[in-house]
Amino acid sequence: MNLRQRFAGALAICAALAGGCTAAAAQARPEGEMRWALYVTLPPAWFDPAEVVGVLTPFWVLYALHDALVKPMPGNPMAPSLAESWAVSADQTAYEFKLREGVKFHNGDPFTADDVKFSFERAKAKQLHEKVKEVVIVDRHRVRIV
Repeated sequence: MNLRQRFAGALAICAALAGGCTAAAAQARPEGEMRWALYVTLPPAWFDPAEVVGVLTPFWVLYALHDALVKPMPGNPMAPSLAESWAVSADQTAYEFKLREGVKFHNGDPFTADDVKFSFERAKAKQLHEKVKEVVIVDRHRVRIV
């Protein structure tokens, strides 16, 4: 069998498979729940947002363990999370966040504005620090990012 015959045979197989995919797509929508697992070794740096490198896999772990002031959710690119509300200054250079009260860390310590400032200061993202002039603790449950 020459190369041309092999190529024509491969095209015929692809066409047959594509036809099967079209028929499968026309079936009813699947129901129920799908779960999937991913086996990875978790290096300690993946647990610390200040230490993680900018690739996708560690962020699966971070997303499961850590929360943000606001985060994207379906239909809302800035949904409240640890911040229950926020206001933006008229010149759009300052954001003041009202933090949710009653939130606790795994050890029972309360979540406060001090923790927001501490987390920001630990972040090693140079671009983030270049864009933020200061993080001001307004009170125990309010923080302003300028």
